[in-house]
Amino acid sequence: MSPKKIILLLSTMIFGLLVSCSDDDKNEDCISNQAAFVTSVDAPKTGTLNKTLNIEVSFQVNNGCGGFGDFIEKKDGNTRVIEVEAKYVGCICTDNLPIRTVNYEFITNKAGNHELKFKSSPTEFITINLTVN
Repeated sequence: MSPKKIILLLSTMIFGLLVSCSDDDKNEDCISNQAAFVTSVDAPKTGTLNKTLNIEVSFQVNNGCGGFGDFIEKKDGNTRVIEVEAKYVGCICTDNLPIRTVNYEFITNKAGNHELKFKSSPTEFITINLTVN
């Protein structure tokens, strides 16, 4: 291959890369949501009716573009099953598996024992038992 063709090929590849990384090109293909598994939960044992209780939740994402998206909750009486949804923003991401930490805010108007089950694998949970007075 001639030097001119190599330069033309490289220029085309670099231009394509620059266009795909442009801030002006907010491509929706580079934003996605995915379930993330909880690695640890730091919570108090007791709470007060109608007062917010902050619970620190850590979870692992699949690459450097991953961050917190939302909590998905399923309630059944005094039991809540909580799953973290990670949000990935970016087309070119670092190839590491970082742990992210976010605050989960628990509040209830029901006194008694409450069970919070944070999804830590497809079939396992980190369970927190709280007494609310």
